[in-house]
Amino acid sequence: MKYLRWFIFLISLGFVSIASSQAKTYDFNENCRNAYHEILNLELEKARILVINETKQNPQNLFPVLLENYIDFLGIVLTEDQNLFNEKKDLKIARIEKWRQGPKNNPWYLAGQAQIKLQWAFARVLFNEYYLAATDINSAYHLLEENHRNFPAFLPDNMGLGVLHAMIGVVPGEYQWAMEMLGLRGTIEQGRSDIEEQITKEPWQPMSLEALFYFTFIQLNLQADANRLQILWNYYDSEPFKTYTAKSPLLQFSKAVLLQKMDNEAVIDFLISAKPSATALPFYYPQYILGQALLYKLEPTAMRYLDIYLERYPGDNYKKAALQKSAWASFIAGDSLAYRQKMSKILSGGKSVFDADKSAEKEASKVIEGYIPDLYLLKSRMQFDGLYLDGALVELNKANLQKSNMPFQLEYYYRKGRIYHEKKELNLAEKSYEKALKLGATSDSYFAGNAALKLGEMTEMQHQYKKAREYYERCLELEFTEYRKGIRAKAKAGLQRLQNVQ
Repeated sequence: MKYLRWFIFLISLGFVSIASSQAKTYDFNENCRNAYHEILNLELEKARILVINETKQNPQNLFPVLLENYIDFLGIVLTEDQNLFNEKKDLKIARIEKWRQGPKNNPWYLAGQAQIKLQWAFARVLFNEYYLAATDINSAYHLLEENHRNFPAFLPDNMGLGVLHAMIGVVPGEYQWAMEMLGLRGTIEQGRSDIEEQITKEPWQPMSLEALFYFTFIQLNLQADANRLQILWNYYDSEPFKTYTAKSPLLQFSKAVLLQKMDNEAVIDFLISAKPSATALPFYYPQYILGQALLYKLEPTAMRYLDIYLERYPGDNYKKAALQKSAWASFIAGDSLAYRQKMSKILSGGKSVFDADKSAEKEASKVIEGYIPDLYLLKSRMQFDGLYLDGALVELNKANLQKSNMPFQLEYYYRKGRIYHEKKELNLAEKSYEKALKLGATSDSYFAGNAALKLGEMTEMQHQYKKAREYYERCLELEFTEYRKGIRAKAKAGLQRLQNVQ
């Protein structure tokens, strides 16, 4: 009996040992990090092989579950493939259940669930599943907030929290009651600060690379700080971001968007020199950016890259905007017939979710009614968008201001204000903006709204905070429809920045 007792004890120790060896873990080990880097490089098949190998070698490691979700997420959102979305979306529940098999006292336990839910939320938005997307976003927010309270030093949470806090911050004031009711709180500045903390304190943590991608767009679109471009550039020009940007099409894209705000020639050189991998998932947004940059330079070769985007990108977003820009390139080259033909195609189908596509549709509708743009205003706009400020002013001064057409004068003064603003001739900028604001008070075009926004940003930089608030509020009062979401989000961000400023 004594030996039997010892035998049972030894067997039990063996079972404990076996059970311990099979305990699930969240191990972001070298294999998983390599797979994650391949994911950011859009080498999804290479990443998939690494994930499969990790699952075979370390079946107790749950991290491959999150990496599998990343692969499906990027495959869906970068192709807008409805069939792939339908095929994969039901995997979300099973993956979360599997992820929950790990230890609850590990910070990845809640963080991974939140990441999976956020990724499916963003994918669902593409395919109009707004209710389910909102449910996932709400759940992810509360998971991340709880995890942040439990593990405040766990910085990978900051990426998701930062995106969500910024998103909540741009929700229009009339809907903030709904955010409060759901317990969702956040501001744009909080979101920006969350992500910057991560990429500053842990730049070598792999997910800081992805965090820089999101930080770029928050910093560019929701900040008015004159130093915001240099702040971003300092990250892209330092390690490890510099090395990984050379390999990652996603970071190359965000870097190109940054360069657009700094030096159009640098954008062209950077994107032409970028050599995409033949085995990576095709990513066509850089072609769109390159075509746009060449158009700003008034180069006819712009059409080549815009057409690559139009012909090869399988999704719908920015297709109308790309066609509009191709039409502009034809018009600038002197081909009015091609301009009309291309603009007419804009109304034949596709999505109009983003402001750029909605603006293209609006112009196409006007073309059907006989509208044709003023050549010099259009060329001035292109030169300005490429930061060729002297060229923009030269083209603008060729325009015939004696035209009595109010829309023409509205755009003329708006564009003159923008040029003088960028040239730091602020008194002249203010006078032109004020004329545009007065002329466009009841217009549905974006000129008056953006003039009010720019006046707000300009006076904020001059520490005229009362005046800045008035301009931001004026922007929000105007009933323009063109580029409405983006402009109003920036005005709202301005008011948030001024909340605690005397």
